[in-house]
Amino acid sequence: MESNIQEFLGTAITHEVSLCHELYELLAEEQKQLETQNIDRINQLLKEKSSVLTQLEQSAERRLSVFGIKVIHNHHPQLFEQQIQSNAQLMPQWQKLKDAMTRCKTQNEINGRIIELSQKSIDRTINLFKQSLRPQNLTTYSAKGLAQQTPLHIRSAKA
Repeated sequence: MESNIQEFLGTAITHEVSLCHELYELLAEEQKQLETQNIDRINQLLKEKSSVLTQLEQSAERRLSVFGIKVIHNHHPQLFEQQIQSNAQLMPQWQKLKDAMTRCKTQNEINGRIIELSQKSIDRTINLFKQSLRPQNLTTYSAKGLAQQTPLHIRSAKA
């Protein structure tokens, strides 16, 4: 591999590692803001994350173009790794980038789980409000934990 190409790839990977660290910090802060439900800050973080992700994608496209690999290819990381696997200088940097990406993915999944749990909590609250508007109904729960309205009859009250 020519030295100017190796230098370009090394610089690109290092830049992407830095962007991944920045993304991770945003994701970690997002987790805190999700837990405190700070909507204004969450919206700001979404914009910042979008900007960092765009920069990451653009850098990856430039880096992959050296070998004619397109980001849209499902296995582009593996194809890139095959191209540099014999390069003792680039492989450690590449491993750092993969580790940083895995860390971001894990944090993003944590944040997604928090959002999912919040949505379920909101759904339960809405169901409770709906039930309070219908005092003639009794709220029961299905096996999945979903609230359902059951008409209140004297016979059912005895059971």
